[in-house]
Amino acid sequence: MEKHSSSLHQSTQHQEQNPDNTNETTVSTSSRKIIERHLNNFLQDNDLEAVVSDYTDESILITQAATYTGTEEIRAFFDGLIMHFPKQQSGFELDKFVVNDELAYIVWHANTPSLDVPYGTDTFIIKDGKIYQQTFAAQLKFIK
Repeated sequence: MEKHSSSLHQSTQHQEQNPDNTNETTVSTSSRKIIERHLNNFLQDNDLEAVVSDYTDESILITQAATYTGTEEIRAFFDGLIMHFPKQQSGFELDKFVVNDELAYIVWHANTPSLDVPYGTDTFIIKDGKIYQQTFAAQLKFIK
């Protein structure tokens, strides 16, 4: 599979709602950059602290299994997930990336040494440069 950066870059180019960006607002551009940074921190750098820094103590992450509130609970969620996405050994591709002001939506799939994810999706609400609310759902097929 392709490396994260090329997959992320190629996919976002193909999924732009408006490829020339003439109608994309400054808020949408800012939100897009926050989500791209967030994904890169998780996938390329495996930097747990950088991932968690995208949230606040008031942030909420809703998953199939639980609801996580605040940076400590969100850190625990990502700490358990990030180990399944080792650097340079994981394939990740965005299938859809749509941003409308403070709302971002992604659909993706991934393969790693310990995990196959044929379908994943996240919705983000961005406020003041941070992920204020997020939903995450995926088909997680653990290999090991």
